[in-house]
Amino acid sequence: MSEIAQGINVYYENKKEVRNIVFFPDGTYRYYDTGAMIFEIISEEVSYMLITKALNMIKVFPDYSVEMTVDSITDGFKWLYGTIENDDLPVATELFRSSFNEAIEQVLERMKTEDSSKAVGEFFLECYDEYLDNIFAFIDFLEAIAADASGVADEKQTEIARLFADSSENLMAVYSKKCSVRHEKGAVSVETHQITNLLQLLTFEYCRLKKENKLLKQCDNCGRIFIPQHRSDSIYCGAVSPQNPEKTCSEIGAQLKRQKKRSENPKEREHHNTVCKTYNYMRRAIERGDSDDTVEYCRRKLDNEYKKYNMEKEGASYDERTE
Repeated sequence: MSEIAQGINVYYENKKEVRNIVFFPDGTYRYYDTGAMIFEIISEEVSYMLITKALNMIKVFPDYSVEMTVDSITDGFKWLYGTIENDDLPVATELFRSSFNEAIEQVLERMKTEDSSKAVGEFFLECYDEYLDNIFAFIDFLEAIAADASGVADEKQTEIARLFADSSENLMAVYSKKCSVRHEKGAVSVETHQITNLLQLLTFEYCRLKKENKLLKQCDNCGRIFIPQHRSDSIYCGAVSPQNPEKTCSEIGAQLKRQKKRSENPKEREHHNTVCKTYNYMRRAIERGDSDDTVEYCRRKLDNEYKKYNMEKEGASYDERTE
């Protein structure tokens, strides 16, 4: 069945900010920015298609109870092939097919020493479990990489991210080198790299992002995976925030974090209130035309408040008499 489940082939250049060209088995191709294939896979629509819908389609396969044979397995796979597809999500569609095909081959290999007299539907449910393990491995690695880059990984995620980085290191030389283009006797042949499962996809995108000095990170506000576009130390994504549909996480994330700290920490709340009161007093003094000494007093008070706040955060004591 591998001839009907080929995965995708990717062409890329040895330059920054150059989109990858993804070739599909039907002869079509699309351009994808680095990292974009990951975001197609982790979209809610694809999560439903790859996990929930795939299971539902196995359960309603018309020949579910037919005895497992080469022909019934082939028919069942073609059933899934035709029902789990979306023209707007071509990478997810093709990687479902090739990933499930790999799961079929793994289960068949395992069954060589087992009794294979079972219904084809039961066989496909066993393949689904194998396939699901690969999906969850992809999710675990992706979340660990993003959490580690964001500085919020737990001990287990840190170890998973390290293992993934080590295993990907050997492919950096491959995925950072431009694919070749050959011209011979008027024909053009393009080198591509085949990707047939989600872990291969993650490895490819990880290496390409590393070459471009970009990171997969976890938004400190909504928890979604994102790629910082301007500053690598960004902690908020540019997607719509869950708190306000008119604002992005990057627009309100820091404000919400400060509000949360003030609600949970009396010292943070006291610092905020002191700064606001002093600033408002200084603003009114300027508007009234009060003396420069009054305005300067407010500026010093603000400066001292920030110094006191920062020193206490670092565990040092602060005495205004030293000023």
